Amino acid sequence: MIPLLETALAFALIMLTASLFVSAVVQVIINVGRYRSCVLIHMLRSLIHGFRTFHRDPEVVDPVTGRPAPDALSRNEACEMRFVHEVLADPVLHARSAKLVAGSDPARLALLVEYIDADDLISIAAGASVAVDAEGRERLLPGRWVSCGQGGAVETKRYATLDQFSAYVRRWFPTLEGTASQTFKQRARQLTLLVSMMVVLLFNFDGFRVLARLHEHGASRAQVIAQADTVTTTAARLGERPQRAPDELGDATLEDFRLEMQKAATVLDEANLGIGWQESWIVARFCAYRGESPAASPTALQLVRDTLFWLAGLAFSCGMLSLGAPFWVTTFSRLIQMRNEVQHRKRQESASGARPASGALALPARERAVARPS
Repeated sequence: MIPLLETALAFALIMLTASLFVSAVVQVIINVGRYRSCVLIHMLRSLIHGFRTFHRDPEVVDPVTGRPAPDALSRNEACEMRFVHEVLADPVLHARSAKLVAGSDPARLALLVEYIDADDLISIAAGASVAVDAEGRERLLPGRWVSCGQGGAVETKRYATLDQFSAYVRRWFPTLEGTASQTFKQRARQLTLLVSMMVVLLFNFDGFRVLARLHEHGASRAQVIAQADTVTTTAARLGERPQRAPDELGDATLEDFRLEMQKAATVLDEANLGIGWQESWIVARFCAYRGESPAASPTALQLVRDTLFWLAGLAFSCGMLSLGAPFWVTTFSRLIQMRNEVQHRKRQESASGARPASGALALPARERAVARPS
């Protein structure tokens, strides 16, 4: 029981180490590519386009058929993106340092914002709206937000009042926000799977061979488990925690990426698990088949079987890594608890088994003392 449990524990620790490396790479790509900002920009454009469609704007909806006008998205891109950039470039959403770095370019400032809530959006719209009556009770959104016009001329729209916009935002913003969040999660999962595949191929990470090596060599298991505290500390530093959502990735930097790459290489090299191409099992089999190795040469059928088993091991590793570091943090913690529980029960059984044994030996001694003639 204990060797199998220790094998599972060491394997979970290796997968956690590799998953931390994958997570660091994914987060760096997300930060460099501004994934969150791009999803937010798409969400806000969908919001203003939906607002115009809801009120049957002639530039968006065909007034005769009541259906979306042909090429409405492309023709209205200019004003809708102007709305997005002006909202996200509002000084309320930016620190002064960020504004100094990006200058006054709305498109660059928009990429610095990764989240906005409904109240902020309504407040920004209120600040940009214009009064159309003497008392200022009716306020309209800027015409450049809802009208692309012809020849560059824009006009205000009577339906685009601040009250109507606020009501629309409060009703539909949670739905759009949930859709955007789901989109970001899906992209993060796809990126995690892609990076996992690249890592597995780059390091020749055959999960089946790693499991077999850990099960056969107790020294390798001990070397891996000895790194448990270091790996879990790294996981905490990178913000990994159990049951974390994919859109709550820790803010890993290039320095975190470099440190995690060194950590993964150290743990995997010291364990001597055959990871990498230099001491690859499948490479050795191909060399033996070609007669370039003193090992026994496999037949063509055996080589095909070994190749399929190797490919299955790579696919297994990809699937395991794509589960993410939070999954392996949880799995490793549960295996630690299970091992502690098994060891505790074994100690209890040993202690309870020792006492009856001593009593059983003492009983015949007393019987012999009673039976001995005086």
